[in-house]
Amino acid sequence: MNLRKDWSLAYFLCYLCQIGYWFIIISVVMEVFLSIGPEPNERVIIRDVPVYIELQQFDGYKDVELEEAYLSIPERMSSELNISGQYSEVKSAFFFFNGFKLYENGVFFILLFLFSKVLRNVAEGEPFHSRNSFYFSVIGLTLFASAFINLAFQFLNHGHFFSLPLLESLDLPEGIEITSLNMFGDDFILAGIFFVILGYVFKEGTRIYEEQKLTV
Repeated sequence: MNLRKDWSLAYFLCYLCQIGYWFIIISVVMEVFLSIGPEPNERVIIRDVPVYIELQQFDGYKDVELEEAYLSIPERMSSELNISGQYSEVKSAFFFFNGFKLYENGVFFILLFLFSKVLRNVAEGEPFHSRNSFYFSVIGLTLFASAFINLAFQFLNHGHFFSLPLLESLDLPEGIEITSLNMFGDDFILAGIFFVILGYVFKEGTRIYEEQKLTV
């Protein structure tokens, strides 16, 4: 493939997106392969479960008054847990948290795949390709949908409509409490609005571009 001088950066970014979504595909396939068919008494590890933890030991240090400033330090912190146990005992948590990872990887796969499509059109000298506005709109709607799902999940969890498998029954040391999952995409709503608007702008830009070509 001959790189166009004007759009070599777009090709580079396109390849980065392609490498990113292929990396996601490979990691998901490996995760699924490793998750198939453990024996009931076999020990399994649930890796990198993102959570928020409250540490009551730091209650005395939440408010720090200095000569120059007053600091308010929240006791909640984000962390990642690795949970090990016999498959028969952690089966529900095993599927729940691995399913959460698949959902997260699926969202980022869609975003990277669509970004690569846009960048491919830009790299080939067609920034106002008719499909670019569609790709941006789908990116925005994907971000919106993911943000809505995450907010709904947090609301249902905090409202005790369901409990997180295994986490809420762990016998943790006194003063340590797991409050919730640390959901990804805190800014997805704003990003979704931006890309939906960008999709509309590109749609109008494509219409004007096509009209100019017909006029010429």
